[in-house]
Amino acid sequence: MSLFWACVKNTTPVTPVHDTVTVHKTDTLIKTDTLFKGLDTPNLKNGLVLYFPFNGSFADSSGNHNTVNVVGGAALDYDMHGYALSAFNSNGSGPRLTVNNNGSYKVDTAFSVSLDFMIRSNAFYTGGYNFNGLMCFLSIVDTSNGNAPTFNLGMTLPNLPQYFAFGTNGGNGVNDCSSSGAGNLSNISDTTHFTPQLGSWYNAICTFTKGTASVYINGQLVSTVKNPLSSKVIFCPSAKFVVGGWWNDPNSGSLNINGKLDEVRFYNRTLNAKEIAWLSRNFQITSTKVRATPVTRK
Repeated sequence: MSLFWACVKNTTPVTPVHDTVTVHKTDTLIKTDTLFKGLDTPNLKNGLVLYFPFNGSFADSSGNHNTVNVVGGAALDYDMHGYALSAFNSNGSGPRLTVNNNGSYKVDTAFSVSLDFMIRSNAFYTGGYNFNGLMCFLSIVDTSNGNAPTFNLGMTLPNLPQYFAFGTNGGNGVNDCSSSGAGNLSNISDTTHFTPQLGSWYNAICTFTKGTASVYINGQLVSTVKNPLSSKVIFCPSAKFVVGGWWNDPNSGSLNINGKLDEVRFYNRTLNAKEIAWLSRNFQITSTKVRATPVTRK
C-alpha cells in the first residue's frame, strides 16, 4: 500500500504486496568524469513544465512562470553539497509549496518527476484515519479538500516498513474531480522495497507511461507496476502541484516531508534511459554518498 491510498479520504489501511528489491550500499565513490565520459548531455528542457532548482528562490525555472505560493513557513537551506539557500527544507509540520497552474502543465497518458531528497526521521502512525506523520514529497491534488488527485510520492503508511512509494490515480471513468480517489480500481500503488537511510541524499525518478508506473533510485530501476484498467491519470483544473506535501487535511495534521528536496522537475512525457542516467549522475547507484565533485546544473 502506497502513500497514495493513505492520503485519499475514508481509506482503511490494508496489507501491501511488494516486489522484492535489493539495493546494495557501499561507500565507494566513482569519479563523475570517468563514469560519464562520452555521455552526451540530453535535452532536459524537452517536455519540462515545472522546474525548481532552489537557487536562492522558490521560483519555477522551467520558463513557464507558474506562480509559487509559500505555505507553512517553508524555507531554503543548505543543499547536499553545502551551498546555502539551495534546497527546500521542511520540519514535517506543514511547510510546503503550492504551484498555481497558468495552463502550462497538464498530463494524461505520460509524465515523469525527478527529485533529490533527504529525510531526517521515519513517520509515525496514530491509528484510524489520522495519518499525521505520513511523509508526502510531491503531489498533484486539490489542496483545499484532497479531491482530484493525480499522483503523489513519498513514504508508505507510518505503521508499515518505511519504503519509498509512488501512487497514481487512474482515469477510467470511475473517479472524477469531486472524488478523493478512494475505490478507483485504476489507481496504481507502486510501493518499492527501498528504504532510504536517514540523513542521506538520493535521487528518485518516477515515470508513468500508459498505465505503467516505474521508480528509479539513483538511476537504478527498483520497481515497476502495470495496471491494465487505464492508460491515463486524472488531471483536474482545481488541482495544484505541491512540493513537500499533500493537501491541507484538518483531521490528519501534517502530511509533509521531514527533510529536504532539491532539483525538482516535472515532465509531461516519459524520460528515457539517457535522461534518467544524466539526472541521477550526482549519485552512486550502490552508495548513500553523493559524488565527490558536484556536477554543474543544466
